[in-house]
Amino acid sequence: MGFEQMIKEKSQVHYGPEMTHGWVLDINGRFANKKLYRCEAGPEWLALQLGHNGDWLWLSWDSRCCGMALIDRHELEILKDLKNKTHPIFGVVKSHIVGGSLVRAFQLNRDRVLVLEFSRPLGAGVDVSRFIVFEATGRQANLIILDDKEKVIETAKHVHPEINRYRSILPGLPYVSPPPFSGPDVENFSKEDMANLKRYRGIGTTLAGILSKEWENKFLDFEPYLQRLYSLPLRELICQDIDGYLTVFPIILDKALKCDETPLLFSRKILFQLFSREREAMLQQIYKILDSDRRRLMHKIRGLSNLISMVEKAEKWNHYGTLLVSYAHEVRKGSSLVKLRSWEERFGTVEIELDPKLSPIENAKRYFNLAKKYHRDQEKLQREMETLQASIRELDEYRDFVSILTDISDIKKILDDFTFNGIGTEDSKRKKKYTPPHKRFDLKGGYIVYVGLNAKANRYVTFEVASPEDIWFHAKEVSGSHVILKLSGNEVNDRLVEFAASLAAYYSKAKNTSYHIVDYTLRKHVKALPKSGPGHVTYTNFSSIRVSPNLWFELLKELS
Repeated sequence: MGFEQMIKEKSQVHYGPEMTHGWVLDINGRFANKKLYRCEAGPEWLALQLGHNGDWLWLSWDSRCCGMALIDRHELEILKDLKNKTHPIFGVVKSHIVGGSLVRAFQLNRDRVLVLEFSRPLGAGVDVSRFIVFEATGRQANLIILDDKEKVIETAKHVHPEINRYRSILPGLPYVSPPPFSGPDVENFSKEDMANLKRYRGIGTTLAGILSKEWENKFLDFEPYLQRLYSLPLRELICQDIDGYLTVFPIILDKALKCDETPLLFSRKILFQLFSREREAMLQQIYKILDSDRRRLMHKIRGLSNLISMVEKAEKWNHYGTLLVSYAHEVRKGSSLVKLRSWEERFGTVEIELDPKLSPIENAKRYFNLAKKYHRDQEKLQREMETLQASIRELDEYRDFVSILTDISDIKKILDDFTFNGIGTEDSKRKKKYTPPHKRFDLKGGYIVYVGLNAKANRYVTFEVASPEDIWFHAKEVSGSHVILKLSGNEVNDRLVEFAASLAAYYSKAKNTSYHIVDYTLRKHVKALPKSGPGHVTYTNFSSIRVSPNLWFELLKELS
């Protein structure tokens, strides 16, 4: 639910040195002396598994969503699924730090620079120190691995002297931190110096501006809070979001959205910002494909419409030819137009355009040829037109369906499906068995719930995955996913029905309603409609239930 809320927020997430201090306290409280068991990496992120609780410490030096957070296994899997490459620093961390234990985390120079110190056994009772330096400094963000002498082993971004005159960050060189802020520490702050708050070390300029404004408006005395900011225990610091600025502070500030989580969990907003960005990028790719398909269908419709118009004229042209042959002797040579009385009442007197260079018989042949050229089965053409128009409607409905999806893994599956069926090479397709994009929920007791994510997937989960005695769900009278509750011989219960029905409502055009009616029946009562799209069905012997589209979120923990 956090990511779903986050995609509605437009402000860029950012933070200051005080947030880095909060991370340090949180890391030391959670992971001090914990062993680093595993690491994962993407193009601009690193994830560390410290201990066995299943959570991962995620560090991102991507300038568009720089920061760190505590993420779960599901979020890590999404990150891995999204990545197109692994940064080489992954191998360095794996060989130099994995297997070691976290000694401590600390902040450098009251800046947005955090250091993780590890102790790693070399054998024979000898341990060696290794450091991960995370410079969470926005556009200049970097991740550096240091040895026990604080020399650079590897860095995510190499900084050469021709780029940065102050320092070089290259393998083999001693580590030099970013230029330290020269102001006094916040411990030395006095309320008489409120106008100069931005020059103090340890708080971000954004927070300084917020505090100064509150002081001007309410004359609040922030001196004791600022002086104790770096000495308070974590439990006395309140995580708060002020229009996208993430901070920790001893009291709740004006217009702040309070969060009861710890700093590492609170800063998952940074991860959600990454997901939001990736979601939008993938949606744009999907829209581009769907819009291309729509243009192609519209081009066919225009062509077919023109053809139908010509076919409708074919009978008239054939009659013109017959009239010209019958009344050739009455047509003046060189005429460009002639009026002839038809013997069929429905035509009456007709005006026929002529080519003055041709004889009446040659003009008749011209009309006979046109009639022959456009002679078609008009009913068949109308059926083709109806099929194309139905395809346009389905495409528009599917575009609407995709646009309401918030789970980035769902969108990735749909995009991958387009890629697999359109852009991918034949060799790459043969290497893996194709399955249409769908979700799967493995629940306690051996129950499985499947959700189709497009028409092909709806057909797949309904007619290939489901057995006749499994239960099929669909939101009533709106387009949406087919949902299958696979029983595997088990008995069904009300909570399972509510869970699957809620999913059917959630993955439909009724997603944003408070409640919606969902029909469900045994799969054996669901029949595919012949000569229609892959997801079109008819069903009988059904029951209905009124559910909230969001109920499945609550039931998932109970049923998993």
